[in-house]
Amino acid sequence: MIIRSLEVANFRKFRDPLHLQGFTDGLNIVVEPNETGKSTLLEALRAAFFIRYSAKTELVRSYVPIGDDVAPRVSIGFDVGGQAWTLEKQFMKAASVRLSGPSGRKESESAEDALQQLLGFERGNNRGTDNDVRGPLGMLWVEQMKGLEIESPNRIVRDSVRSVLEAEVGAVTGGRRFDAIRSSVEIAYGKLRTAATGRSRGDLAEAEARLVLATAARQSAEGSFREYEQSLSDLDNARARLRIVERDLVDPESLEQRRALEADSKLAETASLRSATAEAQFDRADELAKGAASRIERLDAAEARIDAANRELASRLSSRADALARAETASLDERRQREAMGEARGAREAAEASLAAARDVARAFAAAAAARRAIESRTALRELETRERELLGETALALDRGSLDEAARLERQEIAALARFEAGTVKIQFETATGVELRIDGQASSAASIDIVATTRFELGDAGSIVVRPPQASGRSIEADLATARQNLAAHLRSLGIASHAAGLARAERADSAERELRALRSQMAAACPGDPTIGLAPGADALRAFVEGLDVGEAEPLTPPQDTEALEAALAKARLLEVSAAARHDEARGALSKAENLLATAEANLAAATRERDAAVESLGVAFEGEDRAALQENLAETQRDHAAKLEALEQARMGARAFDLAAIRRRIDNLDRANARAGQERLELTGRIAALEATIVRTGTTGPAGLLAEAQEQEIAATAACERLTQEADVLETLRKVLTDAAGEATRTFLAPVTKRSARYIERLLPGSQLSFDGELRLTGLARTGIEENCGDLSRGTQEQLAILTRLAFADMLLEDGAPISLILDDPLVYSDDARLETMTDILQEASQRMQVILLTCRSKAFRHVDGNRITLL
Repeated sequence: MIIRSLEVANFRKFRDPLHLQGFTDGLNIVVEPNETGKSTLLEALRAAFFIRYSAKTELVRSYVPIGDDVAPRVSIGFDVGGQAWTLEKQFMKAASVRLSGPSGRKESESAEDALQQLLGFERGNNRGTDNDVRGPLGMLWVEQMKGLEIESPNRIVRDSVRSVLEAEVGAVTGGRRFDAIRSSVEIAYGKLRTAATGRSRGDLAEAEARLVLATAARQSAEGSFREYEQSLSDLDNARARLRIVERDLVDPESLEQRRALEADSKLAETASLRSATAEAQFDRADELAKGAASRIERLDAAEARIDAANRELASRLSSRADALARAETASLDERRQREAMGEARGAREAAEASLAAARDVARAFAAAAAARRAIESRTALRELETRERELLGETALALDRGSLDEAARLERQEIAALARFEAGTVKIQFETATGVELRIDGQASSAASIDIVATTRFELGDAGSIVVRPPQASGRSIEADLATARQNLAAHLRSLGIASHAAGLARAERADSAERELRALRSQMAAACPGDPTIGLAPGADALRAFVEGLDVGEAEPLTPPQDTEALEAALAKARLLEVSAAARHDEARGALSKAENLLATAEANLAAATRERDAAVESLGVAFEGEDRAALQENLAETQRDHAAKLEALEQARMGARAFDLAAIRRRIDNLDRANARAGQERLELTGRIAALEATIVRTGTTGPAGLLAEAQEQEIAATAACERLTQEADVLETLRKVLTDAAGEATRTFLAPVTKRSARYIERLLPGSQLSFDGELRLTGLARTGIEENCGDLSRGTQEQLAILTRLAFADMLLEDGAPISLILDDPLVYSDDARLETMTDILQEASQRMQVILLTCRSKAFRHVDGNRITLL
């Protein structure tokens, strides 16, 4: 499939019509900044092909530009199988679709159906979320950020790929025929057990339920049989207890005992009545005697109250006079102590002012001394810094141990080459007379000696010539080896700046010694800059430098030494003690004054209370005993006491008569006899009802035949057990068959996936050499194996996941091309997490893929794709 042109209008941000042309068969690149509508173009393509024109879902409503009331419209020109087609689709208002091509023009639903058949996709849910029906283009048109997800191809793509693989591999398992067999087994197993959890269902669940019911019925029959036998035993026991209760109810001895107790109860009630009357008369006489005695006691108390009130009044008058004198004394003492505290406070404030002034002088003196010490430390630090720079210069000459080792190796090579040279050459020394010309191989020479490594002719003027032939093993190669060794050594020594390996060792030793001395020197420098908190100087050389540079000239000048602050501090401490002592005495005087005033107030209150109490006592005596005297009250008391004694004697006689009969005990015995008879009657009723119920139960249960029902229930349980075991065995066989088919499916999947793995390997080998991909039964990429380690796709980096997702899509696209499917690859903002090396590899792969299919890249990264050779399209 080749997209030739695209026009959008009233589609999201494209309010005005946008017409794009110039798409080629190969690689097309749309490079525009963010928010220019590249992703919107892809959404328009998806809407035109996959969303039906009549849809009015939330997705379709989102196509309308915000704030407008218009109809989104998309028009696409494209080629399929070498034939040109045009698709026009309008949404929302006056919704329409028109598909024009070699077979004519179609509109409405017929156009939608023809489009599905042409591009190989199915009708979706109109919400734009059903990826399984979009076919190859749904897998290959990858929107922004979707490329980061590694997911299985949609259902249509999987079926198409499986058809290709089935024809290629020729396997039964793993294809549609195997799926049909496996589906039949799954259906049969699903009728008996759930596939996920293995729980029973269908006939097996019903058989297990029947077995449970049969077991419960057998257990119930056993219980009924036991209840029937128990009922017979309970009936015999109830009848025996009823006979005993009926005999107790007609016992004559109990009847006679109750009549005797009733007669005793009447006599006891009469004696109790006489005792109660005598007790009431005694109580009245006792109250009269107590009242007469109380009148005499109240008279005595009133007279005693008046005497006590007079004594209390005299005491309170004396206490008030004492309290008034104490208050006057306490007031005078408080004034004296207040004046003494003021004098002590003034002395303390004067001592504090003197000490503060002395401390200010001491601080200024200490600051000046500290500043002078800082200047001296800075002077010492400069000397240390000078030595530090010298040592840093020496440590900078340090040589790498590897470089020294290399120099030693090159020296050894030179020595070895020199040894070979001396062993394989002939040294000729010359002594010629004056005027004799020496020529070597025809060239004049004035050398006193020469090393011969090849056949050489020496001519001595006209006297003749000598030919020297060295040993056959010698040659110019040993001379070349020696020259090379010397050149290598010299070059390496020049790069290190040394004359020889020994000189380098000496230089390295000097640098190491300087490094050790430098560490000691820096420790000394740190110790020389300890800081001084009295002047705000922090530890360290930098703080010392900054402090000294910021000093004024006069800050370090010597000042007058401070006075002795210890005497001033002692004087201040003494003044504070005197002030505290005076304050304590004043506080005590104030407390004493407060107590004296409280005592005076209390004395005044007590005096007033005593006066009121004396007046009240006199008034109470006059009101309570007006017209009465002590003699009359005493005569009345004697008469009431005589009547009280007579009534007490009569009460004792009545009580003796009542004690002969215990009325409460008699009544308890009568109540006990009555309760026993009532309980016996109730028990007779209960036993009668119990016997009747047991007889009815025995009659009813006996007619049903408990023993027969038990035998029948046992037979049904045996039959249910056999049926359940048969269905369980059938389910186990089907489960075993499922496992076998699953294993076979796994093996078939591996057979099926071999061509997929093979096609994707040519891409993966270029991106990740030595790596292999693994797929599951749904053709989803699951893992990556490299260096013998299997990695889950979810554990890979985002960049690697995106790259693998694109490469697997290309592999499936190649197989779909073989099947003749319409293929087009569109990537929105791809390879955002790729490094430079992998980005170059991926773009090379996409360029090669564009030779087999149309590829459209939508990106905002101009620099990243600048090196890519493709057709560039701009949004105008």
